[in-house]
Amino acid sequence: MATTTIRIKKVCEWCGKEFEAQRCSTRFCSKACTDHAYKEQKRQEKKKTTEVASITAAHLKKILPLNDQAYLSVKEVSQLLNLTRDAVYKLIYRGVLKAYRLSSRLTFIRRIDIEVMIEARPYERKPRATTCIQAEGQEVTEFYTTQEIIEKFGVSNSWVFAQGKAHHIPKVFHRGKTLWSKTHCDRVFAVKQEAPQKEEWISYSEVRTAYHLTHDQIYSYVKYHGLRKKKVGKYTYVLRSEIDAILQPPTLK
Repeated sequence: MATTTIRIKKVCEWCGKEFEAQRCSTRFCSKACTDHAYKEQKRQEKKKTTEVASITAAHLKKILPLNDQAYLSVKEVSQLLNLTRDAVYKLIYRGVLKAYRLSSRLTFIRRIDIEVMIEARPYERKPRATTCIQAEGQEVTEFYTTQEIIEKFGVSNSWVFAQGKAHHIPKVFHRGKTLWSKTHCDRVFAVKQEAPQKEEWISYSEVRTAYHLTHDQIYSYVKYHGLRKKKVGKYTYVLRSEIDAILQPPTLK
């Protein structure tokens, strides 16, 4: 097999000199630099192993006197479990770890309660995401993404979630996306909701046009004055009489 004639300019990771390499994976300019880098890597690995062993030995030495104690303080529990004191207190406040408070400054934990806490919570592997769920006694295998619902039925993102909650549409999370039961969505979103009567209600877009306001300004008026509103699809409506009473200039009599 012919050797490639292409040369790639690289910088040696050991000595810093520039050299030409035949492969992108080449890291060093010579065998000497390769050997030096290899030995340094082994030294660092040995150093890290020694540091870990030293830390472990120090921790074991610290908790050795605690092995025979039936009652432990919060500080001793933190040393035994290698946690911070705040983490131990959080376990106590959440009711996960049972503790006994004898006074404002004395809190003790029984060793047996620590063992009970650990044994009561064995590690359980999180089940894999699935795109098959049960709803109304039937298996659901066809789904819409949120974006597909928005595009197909012409509704907003918030309206999808609001209707999903109101109608209990089965959903599942898969690869970071929310998937909704296709059958249920067709049943809920295909029903066209009647828009409010024009003489009673006015949409935000119509208010913007009539009074030259921004969406945020309208939202502030509605919230501050407690105006009634309703949402139909992706449009929000307010009572025309209420918004006119606030925004129309007074007439002179």
